Amino acid sequence: MHKNFYASGFLYHPKTAQILLQQQNSANTEGVWSLFGGENLKNETSEQSFGRIIYKTLRLKIKPNNIFPVYTYFDTKKDKDNFICYAKLTKLEKFQNTKKFSFSWFTFKQIQKLNLPAQIKQDIIVGQRVIQSSIRKGLGERTIE
Repeated sequence: MHKNFYASGFLYHPKTAQILLQQQNSANTEGVWSLFGGENLKNETSEQSFGRIIYKTLRLKIKPNNIFPVYTYFDTKKDKDNFICYAKLTKLEKFQNTKKFSFSWFTFKQIQKLNLPAQIKQDIIVGQRVIQSSIRKGLGERTIE
């Protein structure tokens, strides 16, 4: 049986310890930053779904081994599981804003000052902890603030 879920997350640049978020350009979401996300397609894993969503939004192909799970929770608003992921980029890409979305890189310290829904802030905090844990395990990335 096919189970619907939602996959969301952010891009991470280890060298600068920054994450990429998006902001929808509409009157009712003005100033609110968010993760990249969307629903899965049939037989997709959460990592495959996240990679497809990033490609659709940014036209950026990410190798599957550069996408990492963070955690999963049941989202009562969406009435489905939400899989949080992040993808590592070796190059700090500059993405062109569109009519629909603006994109920007932020340090984890800057995230604290952004207009973010509580759940997205929580998803980013947990993502930061997962990244810090991988650094402590010796995966060669710099410490993040």
